[in-house]
Amino acid sequence: MKGFKLFFLVGILFFIWSCSKPTEENVFYEAQKYFNKIETYRCIVDVTVKGNKDTESYKAKHVFKKPNKYIIEILEPLENKGNITLYDGKQAWLYNKQVDESFIIKDLEQSLDKSLFVGYFLRSVMTNENIVMYFEEIEDKKYLVLEVDIPGNNKHRSIERLWIDSSNYHPYKLVIYKENGEIFTEVDYSEFKANIKINDEDFNIKTGLDYIRKL
Repeated sequence: MKGFKLFFLVGILFFIWSCSKPTEENVFYEAQKYFNKIETYRCIVDVTVKGNKDTESYKAKHVFKKPNKYIIEILEPLENKGNITLYDGKQAWLYNKQVDESFIIKDLEQSLDKSLFVGYFLRSVMTNENIVMYFEEIEDKKYLVLEVDIPGNNKHRSIERLWIDSSNYHPYKLVIYKENGEIFTEVDYSEFKANIKINDEDFNIKTGLDYIRKL
């Protein structure tokens, strides 16, 4: 009888533990609530792009403001340090510090840099019905992985995955895969800070550079 009671108690504890164990849906729901509260963010990104022959890497600072404004400042390599892309939601201003020249691009919809922002990825996730979710453990830390198909039938950009730290919901890394399953672009995020102070005028071409220098 005592053995039966012990077995029954263990069964109850196991059932409670199983029910309380976080699922992909629970973590995704909490992550969704977290990101819905974020109006702006800043982070450091380490980006690696694998071409057919060469691999290019760079480090940059990302600043993002809902729904579609962003700033990119190159930190490395040294020969590109200080180069800036500023997008105000309609057009982009590109500044080359090395030659002290700038120009405007009115249509930046197909820019790869745009797809590397967590804000854009999560916006596509929220409107995508075909989301794949699962947990992955990396160096004893658990991450929620979100996977979506990339529209456009581009063989170099077929699937996109985002790893989210399940303890604080900060983005960990984002990977874009080719149609054949090979990695095309990988982004590692660090120093993520949410709801930083930034105004619409900071994305203005005339005043944006002053704001960037303060970051």
